[in-house]
Amino acid sequence: MGKKTSTKSPAKPKSKTYTVTIEAIAPVAFAVPGIRTASTGDFIVYHNKTGGPVKISVAADNVLQGVKKLTPKLISHGKKRMFKVVAPDGTHEISVHYRYTDKKNKLRTGFAIGASSPKIIIVRPK
Repeated sequence: MGKKTSTKSPAKPKSKTYTVTIEAIAPVAFAVPGIRTASTGDFIVYHNKTGGPVKISVAADNVLQGVKKLTPKLISHGKKRMFKVVAPDGTHEISVHYRYTDKKNKLRTGFAIGASSPKIIIVRPK
């Protein structure tokens, strides 16, 4: 008699959700954490904790679902926006442009910093 073969399909890796917070500390804003490691199929939530709008963009297509190369996605003040990671692997730069008014009523604009510049390192799921 031969061995029985399993009819079960192999378990899919469970997706995870990570948060990157954009915080304003005049005169700049920070992406915390600045580098986020994720796998294909995971989700990244960007939480805007500045006093104004934030725009998220990526340097390449097919990194985050629904985000085209250099086409910013707006996240209003105090809001969160979730994106699914679709890139299979690699290191991808994320641009975070902010605009807020500080406590002295001075308008602050620029690109958020964090660990030199915000990045997502995408590794293949195990």
